This record gives sequence, C-alpha cells and structure tokens, in this order.
Amino acid sequence: MNKAKRKQWEINFYFRQVELGKKKLDILHASGLQPEYKEREVEQYTLKKYIEFIGTDAAAELFGCKSATAKSWRYGLRQPSIEQAKVIIKKTGGKLDFESIYGPIDNSVEEKKS
Repeated sequence: MNKAKRKQWEINFYFRQVELGKKKLDILHASGLQPEYKEREVEQYTLKKYIEFIGTDAAAELFGCKSATAKSWRYGLRQPSIEQAKVIIKKTGGKLDFESIYGPIDNSVEEKKS
C-alpha cells in the first residue's frame, strides 16, 4: 500500500472510531451518565505501562491470568489473545483499548513488510 492510500485508510479508520464513539456516548448521555474527570488531559496508556504501574502480580490477579503471563505481556514477549484483550479492556474500565494493547494502527504488519 502506498503512503497516500495508507494515510487515507488511517483517516477512514479514525473517523469511523470517532463516529461510533459519538453514537455510544449519545446513548449513555441519554441515560443520564456523564464522564468523570472531563477536565483532565486524556493520556493513552500502553499495556506495558499499565502493568508497570500496578505491578505484575496485581495485573495477573486483575486480568485473571498467571503472573508469568502478565510479565510476558509487560516485556513484550507475548501479546494477549483477542479474548484476553477484551477482558483487559473491561477490567481496566476502558483505560486500555485495542491500540494500547497491540500498538497504534499506523504500525500495521503490512507497513512493516514494506
């Protein structure tokens, strides 16, 4: 994929994420919910940083895995499965998402091949 097509794909991806997010927020707002801490700057965590922050054993307990598994995720030796990633996202209350677990979408496998 050439650079222009890759950038077009990337902007389409993020646009879709924003639009889907807006729809979900509208539903939640309609039920009377509001985000906490709106005034804070939003910073994206990585799985590695999150595990470093709470500790390997605490992460293992939170995510329902072995300590060795959490350690391998922390050091980048392995990545969680899709099912494990869903558990991580839920257990962290959305602090982590797929990109924070697997890396930014612009660092795709296809890009690394070229």
